[in-house]
Parts: sequence; structure tokens; C-alpha cells
Amino acid sequence: MRLKLVAIMNDLFQRSRQFFESGDIPKTLETYEKAISSINHSEDSGKYINFLSKLLKHCREHNLQEEEAIVLRDMGRTYSVFKQYVESLKHHWLSLKIQRKLGKKIEIAQGLMFIAEDLEVRGDYDESIESYEEAMQIFKTLGKEDEVSMISKKLKKLEDFSKEALEEEFIRSKFNIDDY
Repeated sequence: MRLKLVAIMNDLFQRSRQFFESGDIPKTLETYEKAISSINHSEDSGKYINFLSKLLKHCREHNLQEEEAIVLRDMGRTYSVFKQYVESLKHHWLSLKIQRKLGKKIEIAQGLMFIAEDLEVRGDYDESIESYEEAMQIFKTLGKEDEVSMISKKLKKLEDFSKEALEEEFIRSKFNIDDY
């Protein structure tokens, strides 16, 4: 099963590259986004990032702002797969800046969710909660109840975890547990 998944991912990645070479940027992005979830994080990130860098350059040279924002988001997601969270967050923030400028509400909310996930993994729970809450507000405004429900569950889990961590820290400091 694992080999089949890798083969599918490699096929999607190759197809994405072929679409790019043929100049079909929307299909390039659509196919790459399908490939992201199957990337093997033990591989070298270079081939993916190099490809996305070329795609980003193309978008900037041809003033394709919507596509540029998607490429930046995909770079963020790709960096996240390889646990390079600083780079991931950087690219997500750059994407979000363009999406805000373009007024793309769904893309803004999705970008905030990717940011929140990376912040959560890094242990930046308060910032993660803020990003989730902002995404949830946008989804509420757009009437996207499934997304609102999903974020509500994530927020509950995060808030419980954050509360637990604070209580543990208080107990450790009160009883000098770290001194032993």
C-alpha cells in the first residue's frame, strides 16, 4: 500500500511538472496540491521547493497574484511536511498578505488554519488559538458550518491542552520540581 501511495504521489508531482512546462498554471497548482498530502517527509525537500521556486518566479514575472499566493501557500505546506516550520510560517504569512490584498475570504481562512497548525506544532498555543479564531470568524461569515465546527473542536482541544500545560508549570514552579 505504501509503495502504491508513493507511486501515485510521484505521478502527481510529475504531472504537475508537465503542466508547468506546458504553461498550464492552474492545472499545475491543482495537481501539486493533490500531491502534497502524499509527500514522503523522509525524502529530500529540494526537488519540491526548487520546483515551487520556479513556479513562484513565473507567477511573479507574469503578475499572476492569485497564483503567486497559492504557490506561497503550497511552499508553506511543503516546508511543513518536512518539519521546517519557520520557513513554512514565513511562506504562509506571505501568501496570507496577498490573499488579504485580493480579498479572497476562503483562502484567507484556509491560510490562517495552516498558520494555526504550524504554530500549534511549534508550541505557540496562544498564537495558534488566535489564528484559529480568526479563521473561524471568516468561515462563520461565509456560512461554512462544517469548517466552523471543525475549528471549534480544535480550539477546545488546544485550550484544554494549554490550560493543562499552565497548571503543570505552576505545580512545577510551586514545588521546585525542576530542581531535582
